[in-house]
Amino acid sequence: MGLTYADAVLLLGGRQNKIVSALDTLTGGALLAASAGGSALALSLFDAKGELARLSHSLVNGLSERIRGLGRFERSERLAAAHAIVVLTAYFEELAAAPLPFAPEQLRLSAADQTRLAGHPSGGDGLRPVTAALLRADVPLPGPDQPYEAMVSTLRAYYETLSRAVIDLLNGLAVWDDLTETERETCASTLRRALPPGAVARYEELVRRLALECPEVGLWLNLVDHQATRAVVRQGFDQLEQTLAALASGRLPDDRRHALTRAYRADLDRSIASTGDIPDGLRLPSLHAGYITPRFCVARGGRGARFAEESWWDDVPVRDDLEDFLAGYLTTPQATEAPLLVLGQPGSGKSVLTRVLAGTLPPGEFLVVRVVLRDVPADADLQTQIEDAVRTVTGEELTWPALARSGGGALGVVILDGFDELLQATGVSQTDYLQRVAAFQQREADQGRPVAVVVTTRTAVADRARTVPGTVAVRLEPFGESQVAHWLEIWNDHNAVATPGRRPLRPATVLAHGELASQPLLLLMLALYDAETDALRSDERLRTTELYERLLLRFVERELHKTGTGPADTHAIEQELTRLAVVAFAMFNRGQQWVTEAELDADLAALLPEPAATDPAGRGLRAPSSAAEVVVGRFFFVHEARATRDDTRLRTYEFLHATFGEYLVARLVTRELDELVDTVRHATRRGRPPAADDTLLHALLSFVPLTSRATTAAFVAERLATLNGPDREALRDVLLGLFRRSLDARHDDRHRGYQPWRASLPARCATYSANLVLLAVFAAGEITSDELFPDDDSPVDRWRDLALLWRSQLRFWGTVAESLAVERTRADGRRRVRVRARETPADRGDIWGLDPRWFHDLDPAIAGLWFTGYQSDEVVAGTTLACAQGLDTLVHALAPLFGTLGTAALNTFIDARAEYELRRYPGRMPSDGVPVPWEPVSGVHALLRLWLARSRDAPIDDLAGAYAGCLPFARDFGDRPPVHGYRELVLGMFAQDRARLPEDFVASAITYLGAR
Repeated sequence: MGLTYADAVLLLGGRQNKIVSALDTLTGGALLAASAGGSALALSLFDAKGELARLSHSLVNGLSERIRGLGRFERSERLAAAHAIVVLTAYFEELAAAPLPFAPEQLRLSAADQTRLAGHPSGGDGLRPVTAALLRADVPLPGPDQPYEAMVSTLRAYYETLSRAVIDLLNGLAVWDDLTETERETCASTLRRALPPGAVARYEELVRRLALECPEVGLWLNLVDHQATRAVVRQGFDQLEQTLAALASGRLPDDRRHALTRAYRADLDRSIASTGDIPDGLRLPSLHAGYITPRFCVARGGRGARFAEESWWDDVPVRDDLEDFLAGYLTTPQATEAPLLVLGQPGSGKSVLTRVLAGTLPPGEFLVVRVVLRDVPADADLQTQIEDAVRTVTGEELTWPALARSGGGALGVVILDGFDELLQATGVSQTDYLQRVAAFQQREADQGRPVAVVVTTRTAVADRARTVPGTVAVRLEPFGESQVAHWLEIWNDHNAVATPGRRPLRPATVLAHGELASQPLLLLMLALYDAETDALRSDERLRTTELYERLLLRFVERELHKTGTGPADTHAIEQELTRLAVVAFAMFNRGQQWVTEAELDADLAALLPEPAATDPAGRGLRAPSSAAEVVVGRFFFVHEARATRDDTRLRTYEFLHATFGEYLVARLVTRELDELVDTVRHATRRGRPPAADDTLLHALLSFVPLTSRATTAAFVAERLATLNGPDREALRDVLLGLFRRSLDARHDDRHRGYQPWRASLPARCATYSANLVLLAVFAAGEITSDELFPDDDSPVDRWRDLALLWRSQLRFWGTVAESLAVERTRADGRRRVRVRARETPADRGDIWGLDPRWFHDLDPAIAGLWFTGYQSDEVVAGTTLACAQGLDTLVHALAPLFGTLGTAALNTFIDARAEYELRRYPGRMPSDGVPVPWEPVSGVHALLRLWLARSRDAPIDDLAGAYAGCLPFARDFGDRPPVHGYRELVLGMFAQDRARLPEDFVASAITYLGAR
């Protein structure tokens, strides 16, 4: 939102006159014909005691008294107007005080000026060319989403634009013609260079006065002094309430607003989290007592904004003044023009923040309605959803227009909590959701009912709705060390009375567990786990997998005991964890972080079929809940998203932190492997054929590679790393056995109903074989092509075929390729591929030292000095036929070379050093320090090496060595002519570099090239 000077004057009660109109012309308002108005403008701009200065100061001085008692939005409008006047006043006061070579009275338009302006091509409107760049340039307004320094920078650029307009104005007046060239240059330099920074300094002086009188302006500009509070973690939103209460008009809410306020404030006294029964002797703090204000990042939407990408936020500074930001935002006129997005991970506290905000905002100033989107009809329009939320909270049927009109000047604030749940549960595209919200705000503003809207959503789905101009996004950040420490202080204080003598839980103990300590709800889970077991306080160093294992085992054991579903023995616990792992696989195999109730029901029925319960008479009993609801409903680390559509309750499920699901996937996989190994050992001891039933493992691992999520693969590797030598060897043998028949037809498919997505048979075979290889590598450290294909005469070729199958069929093929390093070796006279886990992103085996004799399967001892591999045209044709992005990229990069040299340069290899030694050429070419490649290289390889050496201004010996690698491809041996076009290309470069090269090398090279 921006204001012209005339808009600001009228908002503050000033009268429209020639001075106002003329100044508005300069700053972006409607243009007037240049006559008396132009003359008045010119005089007033340069007159420190003129009408402009008197008008501006009279409008701003004493403003706080004049806006006392106004409604929240009206007050915000007046303050925005006052700020606009301060911006212009600062500039023109500096302009009037500037040392310019003329007096203000000299600026009256002469008859010659008016004639000159009247004859301008614009048709008499002489000011139009002067202010063309400013016609739509509103006076900048601050916002709490930008640092004060950014506002100052914007303002300086605005002042520079004003100065250019003033210079253009002067150029059209007779007084400019009377100045000398030196005076003109000095005047222009003053206006361009000295005036803008001076105006900024004057603005800072004036705006701080305004901020002292009207504190909202200080909030908009981020002028609040945070130094005293920066080291203090804030609890609750007490500071927000105090700040806004100090700005309140003193009006009391009516009964309707009071009913909403009672409900929201009562919620502040309830438990901070709903976790079901908690261990005996523990107390959870209330929402008001236990809420820690989070750190946050804030950014304004626009071209290039990518709110859903975590990496996009890396350059956005982290702030710790959320209460001041919200106070500033809700008191700006911009808040009623576009929604405020609140983003965060599951468990980051988005919903808790909305509960605190709804219970904290002063009811005399704000009419708050919190809409929990999971509890209202998803297919209803926004107004209906608001009205439904009001009825749920107060029990009254109220229309939104009637409620808004009863506000008595209070600003409407609608909080829409859980846009991501609306998306997940309904599965319906909502790309225009924010646009519909903004349209609602526009309608309400037109009807005199301005309303601010806050929308919460998970960061990952923020791009599922297009942003609108003016959208501001706030991303909640994980807890830092000081916030964790303060949270634990509250936790320890609340439980010290219930458990006297108990040692407090220390920050260092919790912070050792990384991300689990940084999200509020996960931090609570750690504290609950420790309260029962003291596990976190022990001196034992836990690996990540051990911590997750203990957390899950303890919570499952307690939930089974609490619900009375059976004894919490090892078997029952394992059954429950297996069900939870199926939930994790439901998300993992679909490549998403949530799963719908219907999808999970189908997966559970296909993977873990259970007989229906019966009553004593043998009649079937219908379960009161779905299988999905039974499995996940009682675990608070699984988040349930709900929405209602067409009067049907829809649900999706998601882990509060993705790593819970990723660990459960790894856990089930490794448990299945343990059982397979035990089965094989048992059969072997009984003298039976070692057969492993991998039906469930195949169902789970034939859709997505384990490496599609790096954390899952890391968990698998960490669990397998704990195996002892014999167990590791046994598992390796089982996995290799499963691999060797992984591409065969399967006859026992008890889980054929498991279809997280419709994968083809080749895709499932490829994925399962890839996962078995990955598991074998994780277990054994490395495997070879001979071990994978022991009965094949050419195991390297079979490895190539397998890798091509993976590339063509795998989802997330790149994650497999990036997880494995392949080394090309020889053993017993034949080639071998050694496959191991890649240790770093740069670890690619021996990719930079590929030997053509290896991949062409030639004996290095008898390979010869010159050979040709596959037909080059065939190589290029086969590569381009695949339409593979990576291969096409390589062909595209080499295409200019093919066009000049033909494809033979790609597939002709020469051992240059052996060539020179065989020919016995004198000089430095064959040896004596010239770094000629030892291994055969292709013509393209040698040429690229030469070009790089030339472009990098390489040392002389390196340049000579690069030429020595190219010369054999340029020499005509009669029975072996040079590669097409190669000789001319190399000789041309050689002639340019001849003076740089050693004389004896040049002589040897000329002799070599000229010999036949």
